[in-house]
Amino acid sequence: MKIIGLTGGSGAGKTAVSVCFQALGAGTVDADAVYRNLCAGSRPMLETLAAAFGDVLTPEGALDRPKLAKIVFFDSEKLDILNKLTFPYIRAASEARFMELAKSGHTVILYDAPTLFQTGADALCAAVIGVIASRETRIARIISRDGLSREAAAARIDAQPDEGFYRSRCRFVIENNGTPEELEAQACEIWRKIEKIQ
Repeated sequence: MKIIGLTGGSGAGKTAVSVCFQALGAGTVDADAVYRNLCAGSRPMLETLAAAFGDVLTPEGALDRPKLAKIVFFDSEKLDILNKLTFPYIRAASEARFMELAKSGHTVILYDAPTLFQTGADALCAAVIGVIASRETRIARIISRDGLSREAAAARIDAQPDEGFYRSRCRFVIENNGTPEELEAQACEIWRKIEKIQ
């Protein structure tokens, strides 16, 4: 089993890259999806977040993600606290999923995690792919995908690392400003290199 990290800022296009790698045969684990599942039902994690951030649970006891987002996306220190508190839960659930995929025959597993380096999850990976895109492209994607205002989309981007962060840390970098065909070509080239990693 070979774990390949996939990371990048919001709106860079990690999901589109993940789809390309799934088509090539990779198993995939999405850390955000793992986190969403935990937000709905992990009592220990939810109690930890409520203790740290106050009234962030819904009446049903799930995490009120929009309310928490308003607290952390405009405050980098609080975002760091959120990452540190949630990472152990996300890591444990992700590792369980890695094992399931390996048992089903996947030899390469793509771990899509926006905060891969910040949480130390890059240590799980044989290599890391960073996905980058221009600021305007990312803002447009976030507005389209999440229905946010331009100001809110820009604030989300500004709370995250810049392009240089990914270029300096990732073994592979995909620039996702072009067509789907150009993206697929980059993914295929990286896939050939990944297959050679011992």
